[in-house]
Amino acid sequence: MKKKRQKDQMSSVAPDYRDARVGDIAVSMAGHDAGSLLVVVAGIDDQYVLVADGKRRKLIAPKKKKMQHLSILTKLCDEDTEMLKMREANDSFLRKKLSALDLESFT
Repeated sequence: MKKKRQKDQMSSVAPDYRDARVGDIAVSMAGHDAGSLLVVVAGIDDQYVLVADGKRRKLIAPKKKKMQHLSILTKLCDEDTEMLKMREANDSFLRKKLSALDLESFT
């Protein structure tokens, strides 16, 4: 009998949209999306979060990403974070917030 993969066990965990990490803006450091800006839209557990950018990764289908593969740059303002937590934001909102960032100040 085969062992159940850890990935299968993780898929049953419900995302926490009220997580303290929601609203964090990060750069992906690993994976096929390395170098892209992402917004944390939900927490799963201590190691995993759900991220989206509104363009390649939409809010309807966020990517599960390990925190160790993200480099946190900054956080959205409190009002914007609250919109994400209440699930009132859309993909256009994410795109606007990410495009408005001044990346020169982080290097």
